[in-house]
Amino acid sequence: MKSKNNEATQRVLVLLKIDANNVFKRIKDRKTEYLEIFALRRTREHFPRIFDNRYEGTTIMDLAHCSTELITTLDQYYTLVEEMSWYLFQTEDMPNTVEDYINRKIAKMGKLLATLNLFLDAELGIESADSADMESQPVFIDQPEELFTDNIHDESQEN
Repeated sequence: MKSKNNEATQRVLVLLKIDANNVFKRIKDRKTEYLEIFALRRTREHFPRIFDNRYEGTTIMDLAHCSTELITTLDQYYTLVEEMSWYLFQTEDMPNTVEDYINRKIAKMGKLLATLNLFLDAELGIESADSADMESQPVFIDQPEELFTDNIHDESQEN
């Protein structure tokens, strides 16, 4: 499948795809290390390197070339990244609670990343090998309050 987008738009889409995947890979693959550093030293100086992303510097003009579905999914995905970063910079929670929170957010990020990659691949004109896989169905978080009630639901289930 060939993309209908011009060269500049194609480049923006590729950069967004690479950035989203790299952010997720850093957050997920380095989780043990950054949480251990946080737990032992109670320092937060290493977090910017984990959560750094290009999306924060993406202009409105760059995003104007993207579909509304893609923009919405990008926003949902990078909102989770920002929430995790904010939480880690502000929390006084114990290490086990922090790890549980991060694990929940990583699970949500993984689902949103699958959806994001489907939209990016569609706009890039790439046929995804995952498109036939039933587990790769798009996931949307329609209700923003769902993002802020993780702790409430989980704590009530434990009691």
